[in-house]
Parts: sequence; structure tokens; C-alpha cells
Amino acid sequence: MSSVPRNLRILRRMTAAHVAMSLTYRGEWAVFMAANISVPIISLLIWRTALANGAQLPVDERYLTTYFVLLSMVTMATSSWMTIFLSRDIRLGRLSSWMVRPASLLLDFVANNLSEKILKTFALVPMVGVLWWIFRDSMRVPSGPGHLAVFAVSVVLAAVLVFSIDILVAALTFWMDDVTALHQARMIIANVLSGAIVPLALMPDWSRGFIDLQPFRYTVSFPVEVVAGHLSNAEILTGMGIQLGYVVGFGILARLVWAAGIRGYSAVGA
Repeated sequence: MSSVPRNLRILRRMTAAHVAMSLTYRGEWAVFMAANISVPIISLLIWRTALANGAQLPVDERYLTTYFVLLSMVTMATSSWMTIFLSRDIRLGRLSSWMVRPASLLLDFVANNLSEKILKTFALVPMVGVLWWIFRDSMRVPSGPGHLAVFAVSVVLAAVLVFSIDILVAALTFWMDDVTALHQARMIIANVLSGAIVPLALMPDWSRGFIDLQPFRYTVSFPVEVVAGHLSNAEILTGMGIQLGYVVGFGILARLVWAAGIRGYSAVGA
């Protein structure tokens, strides 16, 4: 059997198993998603108040409202929490048991990631829908199905990019005792440069070149900008090209580092 269909079949079964396990705590997802959406909404209310009081910003109320309403959905869809768990399994030798199984540990993490996002989507979509209706007069509606399709593809690419970065950071555990500090530093930098805290459109003009091209923009901000911003078709195509380039680049790098680590890995039972 070809490895791709076989891995897809294993992934489907693993995802179903993770969904079944996660449903044990289904009430927990509503609480998590309420917490996830609260920070963007608080930020939205603060920025709308600033505009109402005469603040001069490079974007209007429609941009800010659309941006923050979509932000919680995009951050959920692109998030990854694998670094700490994968690093722990490498450090404690738990990776050894997966090396003799017919499926990769990474495939299990992909299944876990997909299962949690499926459940979180069911909890989050109604909340985002309510917010969209509340702020409907200030929301920017996509000009056509093409923008929605680009938005969806961009979100998928962003999720793959974040997952690849997670693998890359976690794989450094093959050569380092602990990557916790590195992971935390990366999260702080990513939260700022991805636009998860402050829209990148509000960054100073002197930082524009760096802000527009750095990889973290394409993990959160760029997909939202496709809907919320005033990007031209040329800018969207350029952005998609850059995003795809980062996905391929970080994917290959993560693959090489992981393969190198596996070749030299030794632990009890390995």
C-alpha cells in the first residue's frame, strides 16, 4: 500500500480517537473558546473607544472591527501547542516506543491538533456569529467568493506554517537539554509580530518593510487582512506567494532537523 493513503487512513482513525477522548470534556471547550474570544473583543472595544474620542489611526473602524472579530477564529485555526509535549517525549525517551510503531509520533500530534480544532470550531463559530451580528454595521463583508476562498487557503497555509515552526523548535531538544525558554521567547515574539495582540497596520511606518515580510505576519495577520484590509489583488497574490514560500521553507527545514535528530537519537528502549 502506498504510504500516503496509508498515513491518511491512520490519521483519520487517530483523529476520530482524539475526538472521542476530547468529547469527555466537551463543556470545557465552550469555556476555552469564551476565554479565547474575550481578549480580541476587549481590544476591539478599547480601539473603538479611542477612535470615538478622536484618536488618529491609519485604519478605520470597519477595519478594526472586522479584524478583531475574525482574530479569535484565525488564531484558533492556526494555533499549535506541540512544542512542549514533543520536547518532553524526546527528552524523557518516550519517543522510543513510537519508533517501533507503524505510525509516526508527529502523525499523532497532527491528529490531536485536528481533533481539537474540530471541536473548538463548533464552540467558536456561534460566538463569532453573534459578534458579527452585533457589529454588523461596522463589519467589512468580502467582495466575493474569491476573497473567501483565498482567506480559507491562507488560514490553512498559516496553520501548516505554525505547525512546522513547532516541529522545528521541538526538534532542537535532540541537541539541547530544554527548549522551554526558547519556546516562550518565540511565543512572545510571535504574539507581537503576528498581529495577535495589536494589528500590524498600527505599527510605525519605519517598520513597514520588516513587518510586511517577516514570517509571523503570515501566521495570523495576513489571512485576516485578506478580509479586513484594503489589499489589492496584486498584494494578495504577492502575500500568498510569500506565505507559501515560508511554508515550504520552514517545512523543509523542520523535516531536515527532525530527520537529523532521529538519526542520532538514543534513549532507553531506542
